[in-house]
Amino acid sequence: MIERLCYVYGVVHSSVDPKTAPNGIDGGRVSVISNKDVSALATSVSADDYAPERVESLTADVDWVSQRAMAHDRVLTWASDNGAVIPFPMWTLFRDAKAVKSMLSKRLDELEQTFARIGDGREFIVRVYVQPGVLQARLGEHSAELTALEAQAANATPGQKYLLERKIENLRRDAGRDVSAKVAGEIDDALRSCSMETVREQPVNSGAPREQGRAILNASFLVAPPNVVEFQRALTSMVNKHEPSGFKFDFTGPWPPYHFVGERSA
Repeated sequence: MIERLCYVYGVVHSSVDPKTAPNGIDGGRVSVISNKDVSALATSVSADDYAPERVESLTADVDWVSQRAMAHDRVLTWASDNGAVIPFPMWTLFRDAKAVKSMLSKRLDELEQTFARIGDGREFIVRVYVQPGVLQARLGEHSAELTALEAQAANATPGQKYLLERKIENLRRDAGRDVSAKVAGEIDDALRSCSMETVREQPVNSGAPREQGRAILNASFLVAPPNVVEFQRALTSMVNKHEPSGFKFDFTGPWPPYHFVGERSA
């Protein structure tokens, strides 16, 4: 009967020394299991505690999951602070060290290609929201057509004014959507120019405070260490340019390159 399993956080170069690693899942020690130039970061865990059916039954327990998620991220962040790392998803378990070595051997070429692609890059996440009310009040700054129509309406006869106001109302609705899309694209382009890779996902409002506004951009950027200052300057420039028009920014990082391995290294 199997009593222990190997919980694997991710893969690093074999030169990484685990002596300074933080405690891992359940407070366990983090060790390395090596094969040639790559090593898996692993912790020995109870086979009973991490049996698939038990893990599945506990995934609804927020406290139980969050404690392990923090430990998982803590180890990967430490690894990322010390060099390149390929993060694995939570609950990546192997029967024993031999099985881990076998995985490393089978995936060696693929893992080395991933290391070559991501380098020492760190992940930064940028989410942008628009506050429609604020943007509506500043739309004239973004649309010359709207400004011209409003000036025309101010001097129009009552009949003409009614028609112009209807046109302005429709233009404001469409312009708000168009400006938001344009701003999202501009921010993405500015940050992409100083990044190694970018992953842009569907913007979602889930978890964001209502006053934050409507989500228009949800993007992750892989940034090489020498380019971090340039990236931060580009982001600051975008904040200064667009925040007065009702665009709010949520910026986190650096993180391990979670969004830049995924299925490509599975």
